[in-house]
Amino acid sequence: MRKILLLVLAFSILSIAPVRAAVTITISEPTHRLSPGIFLDDTLAQEIAPTGRLGKLLFDRKKIETKWLVDVAVIEEIADLADGYTYLDSEQKEVSVSTLILADIWLNTFRTVTRNAVVLALPYGNPSSSLVKKIEPSELDLYSALGQERLSLYLDRKVGAVVISDPGKISDTNISLYRELRSSISIINTVVTLREVEDLRLRLAQLLHPGLDEIRGASLRKALGDAVVEMNKRIRVSGGNYTITSSSYELPITVVNRFDQQINLDLRISASNSRVLVGKSGRISVAAQSQLQIKVPLTVIASGDTVLRVQLWTPAGAEIGSAKKIPLRLAVISTATTWFATFLTVILLFAIVVQSLRRVKRRRSR
Repeated sequence: MRKILLLVLAFSILSIAPVRAAVTITISEPTHRLSPGIFLDDTLAQEIAPTGRLGKLLFDRKKIETKWLVDVAVIEEIADLADGYTYLDSEQKEVSVSTLILADIWLNTFRTVTRNAVVLALPYGNPSSSLVKKIEPSELDLYSALGQERLSLYLDRKVGAVVISDPGKISDTNISLYRELRSSISIINTVVTLREVEDLRLRLAQLLHPGLDEIRGASLRKALGDAVVEMNKRIRVSGGNYTITSSSYELPITVVNRFDQQINLDLRISASNSRVLVGKSGRISVAAQSQLQIKVPLTVIASGDTVLRVQLWTPAGAEIGSAKKIPLRLAVISTATTWFATFLTVILLFAIVVQSLRRVKRRRSR
């Protein structure tokens, strides 16, 4: 009877003991960074401290089963703090920090606490998934695949992927700029597959993070806009002003490539009027960190002014950057005009000679 009572008591205790459910921890932040090594403020360094929001997620944890949802963009920004960074203070003055040991501590702790846990990668930048699907579904697939790939490399093990709901409103200004910049950088990414191009393409996702406030968003918009403009300039056409005095001419046009990768492009040229005919240039290949000069055949039809529009295209048929406009002054004298001018010159010389002979005869007759 005593054994039965003990079993009943034990069962009763076990049945009322609290069950520790698995905890899901999400690591996601609106971006704090303008560009590599340059931060909007110093709040990220404060957030990874033991008393900060991101610090508490690691240092105040209980030893229970945990599932982690992680945006690797946050991890990359914290890693960027570790080896020194610059941030803007309240007066927008630059303040430099040589190293941040706290960032290394946070990152090492993150690796330790997630070693045996379930880790799922969020799409890079954790943008509004519903909005990205509406704008360009394939782009969300890219953010998800690269977020998973980069987090796996960082943790040195395979992780899963997940897309979560995204409550919050994205500003129309952010959406408009995102559409414009995404189109431009994705075109460059078809001919240049370097990490730096991929990084900039991924960073555009941070414009659509639901937690991005307007002040931070304005700074991010300017930084990303400037970065895309500068990247477009690294593939460009260089030209000048030309005066052409012959009916057939080979115009030198220089294509510049400032990327560490060879690029293959198409060059298309058109004239603003019919005074000149432009020959085809075809597919060109420009070596990494170099420039290529090509000679474009021109046939001048009439004298006057015209403008050549030179545009770079990808092999897939998309324009890269802005068109280069090259003004031409056509000062060509036709063959008939040349012969007529020569004929008049000969007659004039003959008349001068005749006149001189007459003067000599008059003097002798006197």
